Amino acid sequence: MTAAPISVTIDGPAGVGKSTVGRRVARELQLPFLDTGLLYRALALAAAERSVGPDGAAELVRGLDLAINLDPAAPEGAWRARLGDRDLGAELWAPGNAVLLARIAAEPAVRAALLPLQRRLGRAGVVAVGRDAGSTVFPRAEVKVYLDAPFEVRMERRRSELERLGLASAEVAVREDLAERDHRDSTRKAAPLTIPDGAMVIDTAPIDAEEVARLILRRCHEVGAQPSTGRLS
Repeated sequence: MTAAPISVTIDGPAGVGKSTVGRRVARELQLPFLDTGLLYRALALAAAERSVGPDGAAELVRGLDLAINLDPAAPEGAWRARLGDRDLGAELWAPGNAVLLARIAAEPAVRAALLPLQRRLGRAGVVAVGRDAGSTVFPRAEVKVYLDAPFEVRMERRRSELERLGLASAEVAVREDLAERDHRDSTRKAAPLTIPDGAMVIDTAPIDAEEVARLILRRCHEVGAQPSTGRLS
């Protein structure tokens, strides 16, 4: 249990293992787990179903009954996001929404509209993962982490993730999508992917998720958080 609620942010490119590591850290610290990318995925799904384009997505946010599952111990297959009383899972990763998702996520008005919700979800302490969690969403987080790994490693991880979700895709499609996301995330005008000031940078290629979580928990302990006596401590 933490001595006091803290904020931990974990940023990095697609396929680097942010969500896997973030859940482990959140479970140990008994903090909510916020995958900021789910907000954009849920918004893209809602926009597609309502025939709303990227330029209207920010306005859609204001009337959207959107919830995110913040339980770090949620089992595999549990709902990830909720629109009204509708639970969302694997459909959040539907390939058909990829182009719209990319355009929506790049909209400055959309990112501004989702910012208050993200901060509200993390107001009592949080482990948040994303592309701009430490640089924009929670710039005063006590612990900031940036995960990285070579492209080929990340591509294989993303392919495996899609398979687990029942969304298997050809290697060439995964490769092209990941390359496009890397370019888009690093060059967009609104909150581009960057290493937050003061972040601990970890190359996840040579170590597994458990060891990455150990390194982050060690940093949390240094700033006053007290990990539980679970298996990662």
